[in-house]
Amino acid sequence: MRYWLVISLAALFAPPLMAQAPVRDTPPPDVPLIPELSVVQQFEIDRSDRMTVPVRINNSEPVDFIVDTGAERTVISGDLAKRLALEAGPELRLATITGPATAPSFYIEELALNSHKVEGIEAPALERSNLGGNGLLGIDSLEDSKVFLDFRTEHLEVLPSAIGKRPGKLEAGMIVVSAKKRAGRMILSSAQIDGVKVDIILDTGAQASMGNLALRDRLRKRHLRFDYVPVKMRSVTGELLHGDFSQIRQIRIGNFDVTNLPVTFADNYAFHALGLNDRPAILFGMDALKLFDRVVIDFGNRRVAFDLPRGAGREPATRLALASR
Repeated sequence: MRYWLVISLAALFAPPLMAQAPVRDTPPPDVPLIPELSVVQQFEIDRSDRMTVPVRINNSEPVDFIVDTGAERTVISGDLAKRLALEAGPELRLATITGPATAPSFYIEELALNSHKVEGIEAPALERSNLGGNGLLGIDSLEDSKVFLDFRTEHLEVLPSAIGKRPGKLEAGMIVVSAKKRAGRMILSSAQIDGVKVDIILDTGAQASMGNLALRDRLRKRHLRFDYVPVKMRSVTGELLHGDFSQIRQIRIGNFDVTNLPVTFADNYAFHALGLNDRPAILFGMDALKLFDRVVIDFGNRRVAFDLPRGAGREPATRLALASR
């Protein structure tokens, strides 16, 4: 899978840099925080390996959108908006992995999924080449839904959330973990890495997982050697972000472990916009979610269900080794 734009294979796991990138405690003073600032992010797109759902825009023919649980707003590609003759809206402020940005917008009167309809969307418009498709279905279109990802059949569905109900047949036999919401995003706050408490943000729009500098620095203090590879990532606006590509040996979530997960540590501006820049946090991208057979992200009930891979035990210390599919 092609997560990264630049990886020097000859420099794999070189000695760490002595100087550390500065961590900004707060966004620049002229940039507002959530909810005025919408977080929209997408790491390098692997066009052969993504999961989409069909949507209809103002009664159009079905078009595929990437489901992005890390994006506050639903986003449309500029060429699709023009082809559908959508009415132009105001210029909007966004927060991408590289920093604040502005983008034109278009009005979507009705966006219809199989499960429900969303009306009155003011969608930022970005280039298709950076989005990797027709658009992103953000949490403004998912807040009362649950996202069902079945990696065994490579199938994704957006379903109604039975708010106030216990897990149903879909989650039967799965490990259910309670989550909290921050600016609409689902966050697991019961995770630990090497004894360090970590917030995990579930981001289906990112192909690869990313940790913030607060987590990187805490892990550096615990290990004499911190191996990494310098990499670059491209945001939805086409700008590049430098990071340190490494591997986390063990992440404990409830009563199971995720092991040997590739992670890039970077000064991702999305962490700043969500108020998570100064506490250890990690964005779980599709590379992490694909370690499970199935995942259900239930926004309405603030919980996430994980179906362990076939052959994995369900004893208290279950371990999941990263495997290609």
